[in-house]
Amino acid sequence: MGTISFIKYYISLFMAYCKFLFTFVIYKFADYPNEIKFAAFVSALCIMIIIVMQISILWMSWLQKRKRRLRERIEKKFGKGMEYIVSSEASEIMSEKEIQKVFELDDEDLEGPLLKTNREKRMFVEVFYLYFISKRSELSHTENTHTMLYMFNIPEYLEKEVSLGSMKHKVNALSYMRTLKLSISPWVINKLLNSRYMRVKRLAMYSNIMSSSDSALDYFETDFFDNNCCIKDEIELGFSLQRRRKMGLKLPNLARWAHIQNNEKTQCMFVRLMRRFNEIEYCGQLKDLYNQTKKKKLIEEISRTWGYLHYVECEDLLIEALLTQPDDTKVAIMHAMTRLATGKSMNALLDGFKNTTNPHVRYEALRCIYNYGPEGRAMFEELEKNASDADKKFFSFFHNPITLEKIRLDKEQAYHPSVETVFNG
Repeated sequence: MGTISFIKYYISLFMAYCKFLFTFVIYKFADYPNEIKFAAFVSALCIMIIIVMQISILWMSWLQKRKRRLRERIEKKFGKGMEYIVSSEASEIMSEKEIQKVFELDDEDLEGPLLKTNREKRMFVEVFYLYFISKRSELSHTENTHTMLYMFNIPEYLEKEVSLGSMKHKVNALSYMRTLKLSISPWVINKLLNSRYMRVKRLAMYSNIMSSSDSALDYFETDFFDNNCCIKDEIELGFSLQRRRKMGLKLPNLARWAHIQNNEKTQCMFVRLMRRFNEIEYCGQLKDLYNQTKKKKLIEEISRTWGYLHYVECEDLLIEALLTQPDDTKVAIMHAMTRLATGKSMNALLDGFKNTTNPHVRYEALRCIYNYGPEGRAMFEELEKNASDADKKFFSFFHNPITLEKIRLDKEQAYHPSVETVFNG
């Protein structure tokens, strides 16, 4: 209260000086022409703006210096301990006593709170977060990180920031809690899902998916997610599903989400993630969506997913769809048939080569025949032997050592992190 009264006093004093200045200008130039009155008023206003700007610059400079001094103090006192906790040397679970020794804390330090103010706690977690994400190749044991954070009372502070802090502090605290794998109260999450700030709602949504409850994932069924989905959502959702899978939690039925949403981009995202996380058990649920939709991008993604997951029950649907789809969609369907490689699609691929004038589709059909195993290779050789002069250009790609490296089709798109990081580990 003392600080608020102090600030209010100086604001009132400044406003009084401003009022005095404008009153002085008004009476001083009362008998002058309107042009001079206006010029005097603008001059007085500019003086006030310059004073306000100067005060703001000095205030921001003082805040930055105070923040820099606090950071230096935190790093000097706890920096070595933080660096050890996130290093590969701390790969074994440590007790609280051992962590206290790492931070060189004695009994006197532990009598009271180690970090006395919210400002110190905010700076501590900010510094530790930077250590944590910069040591991606030396991931330590999560238990040690949590023990250290609870020792400094950081989880309780972050929970309060998420619940009661400003929008900026909510966003930062949510990011810290998600990255450091701290649990967040479902009551707080439900409150944040109703926030008027889109970024807060998104972060709450991705914090929600780490819950063990399937009902915590219902946010992905909402109109908000359907209308505001973007590529960042796919990346974030991929990371979250990977962490959920690593924790041994059941992954959601992504095919069901693809049915619920209406946005083509959102539906395609869920269908793509199905093959990333090998959800072959739900592939059958995409059949009615495949038959009913007129969205060619969605048809392409479903075809790819069936092909990559080797869902052979869909092959008749693929063969039937090949006759009616546009050229670029035909290519995706032919690739799916080739990945299935059951032997049923040879004639369909041959039709794809012979019954079109589009050179891209003809080349891709020939490429699929070439990759269709021994049976396809025999058909390819027969086609090459009987090819007309106009068609021989398509076969030249299969004899050039440079282009031949690009002829093969990849067999899977499963989510295999090349590097285990703090975001997907």
